[in-house]
Amino acid sequence: MKPMPRSLIQYRLESAKLHEELRFLVVSDLHNEPFDDLLPLAEGVDAVLVPGDISNRYRQEYAQGIAFLRACARLRPTFFAPGNHEIRQENYAELMDEARLTGAEVLVNRHVPFRGLWIGGWYQPEDVEEPETLDAFEQEAGFKLLLCHKPEKYMKLLRHRRIDLTVAGHAHGGQIRIGQQGIYAPGQLLFPRYTRGWEDGGRLLISAGAGNPCRMPRWNNPPEVLLLRLVPAGKSKR
Repeated sequence: MKPMPRSLIQYRLESAKLHEELRFLVVSDLHNEPFDDLLPLAEGVDAVLVPGDISNRYRQEYAQGIAFLRACARLRPTFFAPGNHEIRQENYAELMDEARLTGAEVLVNRHVPFRGLWIGGWYQPEDVEEPETLDAFEQEAGFKLLLCHKPEKYMKLLRHRRIDLTVAGHAHGGQIRIGQQGIYAPGQLLFPRYTRGWEDGGRLLISAGAGNPCRMPRWNNPPEVLLLRLVPAGKSKR
């Protein structure tokens, strides 16, 4: 089935911790769907951020998700952190091995430097209440950007952390939207609060996702990718 057209939504964040403007393409929840329309967008940014769910756990498929990472990594630095669809793949280890071979930086509870800032990826380990693996990330000097697939996990476990920006997905924009209210989101169920855009005073940015793996249609809620501009404080708003 041909995917719905994807909207490009732009967001801008200023910080005194930044030394240069950086532009990121954020692609969450691709769910193993076609991606040719995304590659021209990747050419125009400094890096690509993929906060989870390149695969489709219902079909146990991920070949196109891996191809997407490979194609993006050939164009620009690409950073990928897993989502619940990856975690619930029967061949999870194989999937992650293939992801590491694409050239993308695979961030599973780890972080790396990138052009004066730090980019990390976190997915809550099973049977662990507190995200102790973030301690070292939190203590790094400079701007810290975290990929955390589930926004509700950020609100419950991470919002007290010294992290400048967390980028999430997972909620699919609430799947069906009436006005500004989403109707359902995995992890938040009916009438979810955290579905898209800025939350927590601009410290959490949620993508409504680029795909749709389930039978429930997206209504009044087109798939989207984000163009995120990180700008040094005081720079012109052009």
